[in-house]
Amino acid sequence: MRLAFRFAPALRNREDGALGPLTRAEPWRTYEGRYLMKSRWILAITLGLAWSCARAQRPLPDPSPHPFSITKSDPSLDALLSPNATLRTVAAGFGFIDGPVWIARSGSAEGYLLASSIIDNVIYKVTDAGKVSVYLDQAGYSGSDFANVGKLAQVGRAHVILFGPGCTGVDRQGRLIWCAGQDLAIKRLEKDGSRTVLADGFEGKHFNGPNDVAITADGAVFFTDSDVGLRGGIHSPQVQMPDSVWRWKDGKVTQVVSREQLGAEPNGIALSPDDKYLYLSAGTLAPDPKVLRYPVMPDGSVGPGELFTHGSGIGDGMKTDRAGNLWSVDALPGTIRITSASGRLLGLLHLPTLGDAEPRKTTCASSLAFGGDDARTLYITACEYIYALPLLAPGLLEGVAHQP
Repeated sequence: MRLAFRFAPALRNREDGALGPLTRAEPWRTYEGRYLMKSRWILAITLGLAWSCARAQRPLPDPSPHPFSITKSDPSLDALLSPNATLRTVAAGFGFIDGPVWIARSGSAEGYLLASSIIDNVIYKVTDAGKVSVYLDQAGYSGSDFANVGKLAQVGRAHVILFGPGCTGVDRQGRLIWCAGQDLAIKRLEKDGSRTVLADGFEGKHFNGPNDVAITADGAVFFTDSDVGLRGGIHSPQVQMPDSVWRWKDGKVTQVVSREQLGAEPNGIALSPDDKYLYLSAGTLAPDPKVLRYPVMPDGSVGPGELFTHGSGIGDGMKTDRAGNLWSVDALPGTIRITSASGRLLGLLHLPTLGDAEPRKTTCASSLAFGGDDARTLYITACEYIYALPLLAPGLLEGVAHQP
């Protein structure tokens, strides 16, 4: 449910490709070291070209504010939401809210939304009426090394260090699974309230900052690893391996797709309703971002990826609905893309923008989740805001309420 930390100017230069892990002794004698040294030679030129191209090809922000709007690209969109659907503000004032998941009604207890704050270090509980409370604290970072963890980011005019979780999900047993970005781990909240570290590295090397998750019916957790956990991001001396896409199952971690195979920093991730396909976003800040689709093999590995869709509304969090349509977001300027299971663009949802009013705030689309116990509400995390949009067709709930 990738994360709007990409707003930092340094991250806008990331289209050149990831640097290899740092090594202190004889770096040229390892693959990682040779990759790093080669990257250093071309870094200045590549970064400059990438940033210049991105600025040249991506339109500048509109200084005028705009209301919510819908662009219909295919008549099939009318079956999913009304052309007159009204966007509702559920809660506001978060600064940087991300990674939502709906927790369905249990007995007499009403359902509610969980959303991760990557700057408050908590997971919030948000009712549909807009009541906000802390559900889980120290959810992103539980340590005390504030000099080396947490990436610097820019949110509106504010320059902040990211300390907080970046994603949430629920397994079929109803347990919360989340990205503890600065703890460099995927964690699970047990029924007794204890916290279990599911994965924090591979073959003795730690992750850089888990970013987003997708959970299968049999309990496997696919997740993307970004660089949100380390001061300096991918350039931190603490980086031990490139950002990649991973799978956890029954205590075992395996690499699913490398950063080199994906061709971009991993970010958004989703599964088809039947868990047969894995979707990954590629090129978050590229002029033409893409979603790649991979067939999931019986052993949990994936087959060769193929281009599924590309264009506006791609880059961060993604979810599939009950019909297999993919709903994806592009953080800036805040666009939701709806793509059919066959890869056909159905339409775009454009979130409200604030224009250039000062003090500058950020409106974005960082992630989304289907909610309401009938799954007919689309919740959108948008930096300062959490929005809700009524749907005509049901989405797909996570956890015990999952109905493919």
